[in-house]
Amino acid sequence: MADTTKDRILDAARNIMRSVGAEGLTVDAAADLAGVTRKTVYNHFEGRHALIDEAISAWMGATLASLETLANDPDLPFVDKLNTIVEHGFAELRTGGRILGRPHSERTETPEVHRGLRNTMRLFIERLVTDAAEAGLIKAGFDPRRLGWVFINIVEGLIFLENIDDEPFSKADILRDSLQAVVTGILSPEGASAMRNSPIFKPEASHESI
Repeated sequence: MADTTKDRILDAARNIMRSVGAEGLTVDAAADLAGVTRKTVYNHFEGRHALIDEAISAWMGATLASLETLANDPDLPFVDKLNTIVEHGFAELRTGGRILGRPHSERTETPEVHRGLRNTMRLFIERLVTDAAEAGLIKAGFDPRRLGWVFINIVEGLIFLENIDDEPFSKADILRDSLQAVVTGILSPEGASAMRNSPIFKPEASHESI
């Protein structure tokens, strides 16, 4: 049976982090927004850090699940599917990117639940790159497995990126620029033609600040 109280607390924590980042999340704030007591929060989470970790995991898990649903759609041609996944990813990062931010001094070893999500994300990225290679979108000579790790490096680096709040651009902007720089260099002529309308090459795809 679902724990609706815990889900409500996690929803409250995510909303706070989406608005002001992890540094603005306190047990009191989460309790107030969820309509529960501090004691109830502590009954479900060991403390603030555990609440932050689970809120991040819940957001990442939901985002990955939605992207995998798109990837598994049998009715979408691969290029349309890829563009839809990219567009959806940008949208999630624009609205939820601050959830990923966490003061460096508060970071500990990656929680076990994050490791599971990281493995799921890596497999998802590797699958997309392999499918793109099989569809002829990538230049001959590139190793799809190595390219997969290139994109994994971009995404994981972005997740742990910090201290950009004062910059006039967002994490979504950085992701778009990173993908644009890499993708431009690896596309075959067929791939360049197929991807010309991709959100990767549209600056407005990530114009909102995180």
